Amino acid sequence: MSEFGYWEYAGKNGLLGVANTEEELSDGRILTVKDPDNPAVLQDKFILYILRTSRQGRADFSRLFPILDSDSQDRLTTLILSNPRASSLLLNEQDFADAVQHKNVTTGVRTRLGIPSRGE
Repeated sequence: MSEFGYWEYAGKNGLLGVANTEEELSDGRILTVKDPDNPAVLQDKFILYILRTSRQGRADFSRLFPILDSDSQDRLTTLILSNPRASSLLLNEQDFADAVQHKNVTTGVRTRLGIPSRGE
């Protein structure tokens, strides 16, 4: 297995890089501009998708995050804080199972109330 695990992209760590910027062209189109010195390897939307859908991706993210350079950590921290629901980092199997059950079970739990006796 690669040292970057799920986040390997073209032989490098896909979590590296600083945030892209966007510029509006004169005709109204939006152009994404990567930093020339430290471009983001993977797009933010892709990172959020993997964090939301892959337990292995989340585990590898948690393993790699502490060894990233500070610029990459800042980018990813901002990304997660700006998208808490989309990233929803669940760090263990029980949290993951609970989240799946919570999402799939939409009705409440019905319990039978005790019938009070006439003397109460």
